[in-house]
Amino acid sequence: MHLRPLLLYVPNTDIVVNIICLKESGLPSAAKTAVNPAKPAGKRIRRTAEEARRLILDAAEKRLAQQGPEGLRLQDIARDIGISHPAILHHFESREGLVRALIARANTQLRDTMLTALAGGHTNSDASDHIGHVFEALSDRGTARLLSWLLLTGRASENSPTHNIMGEIVEALQARRAEYAAEKGLPAPDKEDTLFMAMLTANAAFGEAIIGRQLAEAVGLDADGIKRFRNWFAKLLNEHWDGRN
Repeated sequence: MHLRPLLLYVPNTDIVVNIICLKESGLPSAAKTAVNPAKPAGKRIRRTAEEARRLILDAAEKRLAQQGPEGLRLQDIARDIGISHPAILHHFESREGLVRALIARANTQLRDTMLTALAGGHTNSDASDHIGHVFEALSDRGTARLLSWLLLTGRASENSPTHNIMGEIVEALQARRAEYAAEKGLPAPDKEDTLFMAMLTANAAFGEAIIGRQLAEAVGLDADGIKRFRNWFAKLLNEHWDGRN
C-alpha cells in the first residue's frame, strides 16, 4: 500500500485540505480525507473574499515597489501573507489576473485621490500635493514600471481604464483652472493646455519610475535631491497654472 497526496481547495476560504488517497496493490482505489498529521494546524483566519483580495493586493504592491514586476511571483506573495498558492489563484485566476487587479486598484486610488483634492473648497494654485499624489501612485509604488513592462512585452490590455481615468482628471483640472482664472480675473485656460500639463506630469512620473534613480545617481543627487526635483517641478506647473509662465 502507498499514499498518494492530493490538495483540495475549499472555495471562499484560504483553506487547502490534504486528501490522502490509499491505493492497495491489485485492488481498486479507495480514497478518504484526512488532516495531514505531520504539521499541527494553526488557527485559521476566516476572511471575506474582499478582505482576502485586499490582503493579497497589499502584499503584491509591496513586492512591486521593492523588486519591480519580476517580484510578482505568486508563491512568494502567498508565503508573505501565510496563505496557499491556490488561494491566490482562486481570487485572481492567474498571475496576469493579479497584475490587472493591481493596476486597476492603483488607477482607481489615484483617480479618487486626485478628484477629491481637486473638488476641495480652496482654489489655490499650489500643485505640490497633486504632484506628490501622482509620483507616489506611479513611481513610488512601482505601478509605472509594471505598466511599462506590460506595454513593452505586449501584455497590456486594450480595454485598460487608464484612458477614462486620465480624461476624468483632465476635466477636473480644467474646471479648477477655470474657477481659479475667474477669481483672479484672468482669461479662461485652454483645455488642451490643461491636457498637456497632465501629460507632462504623467510622463515625468513614468520617467522617474524607470530611470529616475539612475539619472539622479549620475548627477550626484540623493533621495532628498529627488524630492527637491519634485518640488521644483511642482513650482514650474504652479507658474504655468496661474499664467506667470
